Amino acid sequence: MSTVKLHSIISLAFLLVVSMSISLQAEELDTTQIHSAILKLPEVQEGILVFEDEAGDWKIWFDHRMYWDAAVYFTPDEIPMRNGMQLRRGIIQFKATMYRDWEAYIDLNAGRGSGATPRDFWIKRYFRNPNWTLELQLGNFKEISGLERLTSSRMLTFLERSGDSIFEEGRRKGFVATFYTPRFWTEWGVHGQIVDENRFQDDNEAFGFNGRVVYTPIQAERRIVHLGAWASVRPPDADNRNRVRLRGRPESRISNNDSYRFLNTGQISDVSNYTRYGLEFGTVLGSLQLQSEYKMFNVNRMNGEPDASFWGGYVKASYFLTGESRGYAISEGEFANFDHPRRPWGALQLAARYSIHDLTDESASIFGGRQEILTFGLNYYATRFIKFNFNYALVFNDEHADGAGSLAPENFSMFQVRTLVRLP
Repeated sequence: MSTVKLHSIISLAFLLVVSMSISLQAEELDTTQIHSAILKLPEVQEGILVFEDEAGDWKIWFDHRMYWDAAVYFTPDEIPMRNGMQLRRGIIQFKATMYRDWEAYIDLNAGRGSGATPRDFWIKRYFRNPNWTLELQLGNFKEISGLERLTSSRMLTFLERSGDSIFEEGRRKGFVATFYTPRFWTEWGVHGQIVDENRFQDDNEAFGFNGRVVYTPIQAERRIVHLGAWASVRPPDADNRNRVRLRGRPESRISNNDSYRFLNTGQISDVSNYTRYGLEFGTVLGSLQLQSEYKMFNVNRMNGEPDASFWGGYVKASYFLTGESRGYAISEGEFANFDHPRRPWGALQLAARYSIHDLTDESASIFGGRQEILTFGLNYYATRFIKFNFNYALVFNDEHADGAGSLAPENFSMFQVRTLVRLP
C-alpha cells in the first residue's frame, strides 16, 4: 500500500471519529453566563494541591515531583560505564480547568542538571455525554504510541522503560482526538516534529499520522484485562536528508552512560517513510499485574535500496506482597496508580521484566545489534507518593551491539536505585 493511500485512510478515519462524535448531543456549559468563580480553600487530592470552585467548573492544580537516581555498574574493562547519581527529573506541573470543558496544561522539567525545560504544553476541549467523552487536544505532548511509553513515569514499575523506548517518538507538536466509553478508548492524531525544531533549511516540517485503540473487556475492582494496538506512519524529519537512525540505551541513564547506546543502526539512507506497529496486553489479578508489548519498525526505502524491519518487546510481572492492587484509567487508556498502602509503614512490590530488541536486518545489510535485558525489582512505597525503586539488571549484547563501532559488545550487569517524591 502506498504512503499516499495509507495517509488518506488514516486521515479519513480520524475525521470520521471526530465528525461522528461532535454530531452527537453533548452536555455543555453556557460559558456566556460565567465571568468569574469563587475558589474554595486549597485541598491535597491524590498528592496534588488543588484549588476549585463548588461546582467544579474552575480548577487549578499544582504537581511537583523529583526523582533521584543512582547506579553501580559491573562491567568488563572494555566498557567504560561509570558509577554515579543524578537528579533524573525535577518536574513542575500546572493545570487549569476553565468553564468546565476547557483545560490547559504546562509541564517543566529541571532534571539532569539543566534549567526548567518545557515538556508538555497544550490546550484541550471536552465534549461530554453520559455514555461517552470526546477530547480535542492541541499543543506539545507525547506522540501516540504504546502502553508503557504513554504511562506516566511516576507509575512505572522499573526505573526506565523497556529498551529505552527505541521505536517510539518523544513529545512532539500535534493535534489529537480522543474518544472513550466505559470499555473502549481510541485516539487518532497528526504530529509534527519536536518543539525546538522550528527552523528548516531544505524541507517543510515532517508530519506523521498515529492511531491507538484499547478495549477493556474486564474492568472491575482488583480485576482488569487490557487489550490494545497502535500504528504510525511518518516520513523522516525535515533536513534529515531522507535518513533515519535507531539507537537505544541499556535501560539506564546515569552519569556519562547516557550516551552509551549499544544498539545503533547508524544512519539509514534513502528513506521514504517508516511505519510502526504495536500490540499490548495487560491484566490485573488482585495483587498480581502482568503486562506485555510487541513492536515492529519498518523502514520503507526508495532508489532501489532494500526495505528494513526491526522488532522488540517485553514481558513483565509484578506482585504486591502487602496486598495492594493497580487501578485503571479509561480516560487515558492505561493502568492507573495502586491502592493506598494497607499498612502504616507502607507497601512492598516485587517485579521482574524481560525485554528484547533487535536492530539487525541482514537482508538490508543493517547490523544495529540485538540486546536482551533481564531486570529484577523491589519497590518500597513509604506512602502512595513516596517510592523507592531497587533494580538489578543483566544485560546481554550480541556481537553487533557495539554502538555502531564505538563500544565493545560485552555483557554486563548493574544495580540502580531511585527515590521518587511527589510534592503537593
